Amino acid sequence: MSFDRIAPLYNIGENVFFGNQLNLARTVFISEFAKCRSVLLLGEGRGRFLQELLAINRKCSVTIVDSSSSMVRYQKSKISTSDFDRVYFNCVSIESFSTNKKFDLICSFFFWDCFTARQIDKLVASYSTLLLKNGLWINSDFIDSVNFKNYIPFIKIRLLYLLFHLTTEIRAWRVEPFKKFAQENSLRSLKFHETNKNFIYTELYQKII
Repeated sequence: MSFDRIAPLYNIGENVFFGNQLNLARTVFISEFAKCRSVLLLGEGRGRFLQELLAINRKCSVTIVDSSSSMVRYQKSKISTSDFDRVYFNCVSIESFSTNKKFDLICSFFFWDCFTARQIDKLVASYSTLLLKNGLWINSDFIDSVNFKNYIPFIKIRLLYLLFHLTTEIRAWRVEPFKKFAQENSLRSLKFHETNKNFIYTELYQKII
């Protein structure tokens, strides 16, 4: 699975399909970012959120795991020279990344929709061990359900999956609810927000063990 082919058009596609809604979802709990010192970003697209995070929090170190070398190049282009020494890029698959470092914030924004339930089950179990006790995990994604009163979001998600299968070879065909995997790995729900009702949401968890 690689997003290299769609990296040049990624932001255009996001804006055409969703306007500013995805970025609003990423930053809805923005006050939580200022308190953290070690942040892990699982996938980061072209670096839009990274740029905002570094501006909000002048003391945090950021570790990025992203399998797309093209996306990583865009991310690096967003960073000022003064911030470069506190961002660590890991251009590897999420399955092969390893570290001895612990984090007080993990962010997964519109990330798990690329994985099957079996993959997510293993990966959340693995990555939750990297989160410090009382550390936070912020997750944003789509609500993938048929709603005949508002069927346009469902169609958008199906079109996205069709595009991803043609360009990235992902295995998933639907967005799995993150809550189940979080609860199974000692992550307690603190806040929930819908940027677009019944379509786009963000949830904040805290590790309790």
